[in-house]
Amino acid sequence: MNTLYDYLTHIKGVEYLISVAFIAVYIVYAEVLKPKPFKTLKEGGREDLEFVKSHRDAARTTIKRIVAAPFIGLGYIVMLPFAFAFAVGAAALNGVLGLAGRSASFGWRPTEAYLAGKKKKKEEKKEDETK
Repeated sequence: MNTLYDYLTHIKGVEYLISVAFIAVYIVYAEVLKPKPFKTLKEGGREDLEFVKSHRDAARTTIKRIVAAPFIGLGYIVMLPFAFAFAVGAAALNGVLGLAGRSASFGWRPTEAYLAGKKKKKEEKKEDETK
């Protein structure tokens, strides 16, 4: 370990491992102290097996989704360069239009929320009043 950051990162990792180990040991200890240890665990496992046996179609669907997950992730990774190119192009377009004194808007601005309606400019108000 060369830096303070490396040391603190190492110590935090060790702390998390110790914490998880103590929690696991406490759960086992609390179960052993009960009159019928691990009874709820056995019943829960039995209920899960009965559910899987009675709902085979749901289990198959879940397995299909688990198998499809890596391919969906691969599709996401393949699309990342295109999304990056779009973001760079949009930034370049805004930069060029910014030099001309205009701005390009693609219609979706997640930081703007007009919950009470968008405020009208003074000129638009005057036009509405004259009508």
